[in-house]
Amino acid sequence: MITTNIWLVFSFYLVYVTISIPLFFMTSGGWMSIFFYIAFTGLFYIATTIFLFFSATARTAKRRMKVKIKGNFLIRIIALQTFVILFNYGTCGDNICYQGFLPSLLEETNFPVIFTPPFVVVLFALLLYLGFLSMFLLDVA
Repeated sequence: MITTNIWLVFSFYLVYVTISIPLFFMTSGGWMSIFFYIAFTGLFYIATTIFLFFSATARTAKRRMKVKIKGNFLIRIIALQTFVILFNYGTCGDNICYQGFLPSLLEETNFPVIFTPPFVVVLFALLLYLGFLSMFLLDVA
């Protein structure tokens, strides 16, 4: 467990959100990036940032600014996000591409593609990541 200040957590989360949205956007393309990653995760990140700000403000008013962060849980969240970003699907015209970001990149550079998860697995990982991140923020707040 890591004990830290709520405003430090808020600052790191703000930087994390600022980096995450462009990463989701860069590894997807077409209508997928607009609907799933800009609208859905963008709205999620905006709502959670506002929630964390109000929580930090309320904690400051009550003089309870120390929070405990579970390091194990944080590692799971980062691993899920890394998986989703690396295997993020884009669009090929009106259809979903048959490969994610990393397999497409490896194929273009003539490296062997060992693992290509289906779109449903990547979408499930995204929803699981957002759920874990929500639980983390509720635990911190």
